[in-house]
Amino acid sequence: MKKPAEVVFITGLSGSGKSTALDALEDAGFFPIDNLPLDLLKKLIELAEYADINRIAITCDIRDIKVKEKLTGALKWLKENGLKSTVLFLYAKKSAIITRYEQTRRNHPLSVLKKIPLSEAIDEEMQRIEPLKEFADIQIDTTNLSPTELRRFIFSHFSKSGRLVINLISFGFKYGIPIESDNVFDIRFIPNPYFIEELKHTTGLDEKTYNFVMEQAETKSFLKIAKSALKQLIPLYEKEGKSYLTISIGCSGGKHRSVAIVEYLKEYINQLGFHVEVLHRDIER
Repeated sequence: MKKPAEVVFITGLSGSGKSTALDALEDAGFFPIDNLPLDLLKKLIELAEYADINRIAITCDIRDIKVKEKLTGALKWLKENGLKSTVLFLYAKKSAIITRYEQTRRNHPLSVLKKIPLSEAIDEEMQRIEPLKEFADIQIDTTNLSPTELRRFIFSHFSKSGRLVINLISFGFKYGIPIESDNVFDIRFIPNPYFIEELKHTTGLDEKTYNFVMEQAETKSFLKIAKSALKQLIPLYEKEGKSYLTISIGCSGGKHRSVAIVEYLKEYINQLGFHVEVLHRDIER
């Protein structure tokens, strides 16, 4: 018998995708537990050791009114006992949370507990959950992510495929840099297809727009540098022991240049022998 090698805590806003994340972690080989009272963590570790469970994923939220205090204690105890822990924090804009609850017709936990309207419940939860961000090893804004995209992103982060997994994200700077980024490339110096009438309403996935981006002298110079850097750096990240690396490519709106560059780099990194997951975060905006 041996102690579990890893414990992942999933926390954040209700409606931000914690259940989806838990399902993805189960697919990645974790034993999933939804809303375990953190007071029972020590007993869980003992049982996991007895049952030879190697990786555990636990959701926790504000239904436990002392969640911050208990999470602090849990993380400290795990560290003292030589166990690896990761805190995954999910959040989304209030408008997105409201839409999700309206679509599913589910009740917000605080609406049930305190008998208050959904909008008030979300506001109160945002205020109460904010302190948990300080524990976060990974933060994900799920506002514009579908459940499938979130599941794929979580799975690629935590799946033990034997090699480093590369996450490529295209995004628009006008919507903010993806908070989960390890490396960010700003490619706004490449001529923008948006200002060409026949390309304005296309994306970097369209052949004409992709070819336009690839034909630019600025693109060729950037790719020469980027390919050389990635070829040298990615193996170093793998040697360090990272299981995933998130590289974000940004242009103004996240629809044309960044999408085309991500598609190109996906093929290049695949040729280097690494698995690549792609997310075009802002392509539908």
